[in-house]
Amino acid sequence: MISSLASAIPAFPIDKVEGWISDTLPVPLHVFGLVVAIGVIIGAEIARRHSWRYNVHDDDFRGLSLTVVVTGFIGAHVFDVLFYQWDDFMKDPMLIVKIWAGISSYGGFIGGALGFFGYTWFRRLNTGLFADSIMLGLLPGFTIGRLACTLASDHVGSETSFVLGFDYPAMRLFGFNGPVRLHNLGFYELLYLIPVCAIVLWLGFRSKKRLAAGSLAVLTGLLYAPVRFALDYLRFDKSDPRYLSLTFAQWMSIVAFIAAGYVFLQLRKHGKPAPTSAELGDKVGGRLTA
Repeated sequence: MISSLASAIPAFPIDKVEGWISDTLPVPLHVFGLVVAIGVIIGAEIARRHSWRYNVHDDDFRGLSLTVVVTGFIGAHVFDVLFYQWDDFMKDPMLIVKIWAGISSYGGFIGGALGFFGYTWFRRLNTGLFADSIMLGLLPGFTIGRLACTLASDHVGSETSFVLGFDYPAMRLFGFNGPVRLHNLGFYELLYLIPVCAIVLWLGFRSKKRLAAGSLAVLTGLLYAPVRFALDYLRFDKSDPRYLSLTFAQWMSIVAFIAAGYVFLQLRKHGKPAPTSAELGDKVGGRLTA
């Protein structure tokens, strides 16, 4: 039975799919970018709908969302260059400003977090409430993004006979000149993130037993960090350099898990749910009083 399933998942012929899209539409599009864009749109709508439940003003939401997206993309590229493309950066320092030339998920998290805390501090917004709204959009958007990673096979892992591995015709970048079965780590994350999305979205939109503001954001960190840490052991050194035996993402997973765990415990002890629209009446939600 297992042997019959061993070839059940071939690598997707993304070049053919992109060719079909380019032939169908008047402008050339890449599947990866198209899927990521869909994820951003869906995620933004989910986050907006969550903010409406708490009378958040559209200006506050739009300003914060734009800041997080911009700083997130900048951080994703900068950290990718510094921790994954250092040798290339030494040869071509202008690589740091070529925003399209490589992104890192944890770099995006760091950049987005810096933008988030800076904006909420400057505008005196409720950090916990907005963290939950942003996370409720980021999580499904990121999950859809992992679908793009699955299609593009840009998170390839070590050779395997695992039934959920992908059969590739050749991966010369990693020294495989013929057909080979490899772990598709983007696919593994996608499979894991789908139920995580379902749980977090249910917690975020249920009307009873609401969690303290900020709990959804830190809970997502607690659920994601250990799995990402474990999966990175399957990555090639060539694509993911090691720093003291761990990848950049593994070190960030450790930091994220400890920080999220500490904040989650504090919220359990001292946190309170944000007031809903019904409780606020005509008052704008999400803003801190002087």
